[in-house]
Amino acid sequence: MPRISAPTVAEHRARRRADVLRAAEEIVVGEGSHALTLAAVAAGTGLARPSVYAYFPSTDALLLALVEAGFDRWTATLRDATAGVTGPRDLVRAWFRAAALSAAQGNHLLAAALRDTPLPQESRAHLAEGHREAAAPLVAATRELGVRDLQEASALVQGVVATLIERVEAGADPEAEADRAARFALGGLDALAAG
Repeated sequence: MPRISAPTVAEHRARRRADVLRAAEEIVVGEGSHALTLAAVAAGTGLARPSVYAYFPSTDALLLALVEAGFDRWTATLRDATAGVTGPRDLVRAWFRAAALSAAQGNHLLAAALRDTPLPQESRAHLAEGHREAAAPLVAATRELGVRDLQEASALVQGVVATLIERVEAGADPEAEADRAARFALGGLDALAAG
């Protein structure tokens, strides 16, 4: 019987699964999704290939789990940053701080590496719904600021978020960039509300 490296079998399995996901993310970010194979992940974790299959039956299943884990990290960062925040302007500021923090932690490198990777329709639909749920507080704040065309405003704000993430990943100070981007976005939202 294999030895476990945790107090319980369930904890051992959770740790090994996390190790597999971590190795898979390193491969995708470093080499691209085309390099992701269960054999490569086994080599990256030191596990035997059959052990990796025990966690993920295929490369596609591993890829989907990787996408979901990355998205879960992003939404957890957003939830933590906006918990207890009241008022639309403060929420926008908190949103940009969360995006900057997430970028500084490297959480968006995976999304960038997977941008052109084809995913099954079910996974794309799940991610689209997750994005809508994650953006809901920002959309509500935009509405509270008096903006009528929420779709247009959302697209513009997401453009500012994307630029913020790029700048932080390139080495810019996350706090300064978050503050600058939030001020810019709030000015734009005020202009949309006024006119």
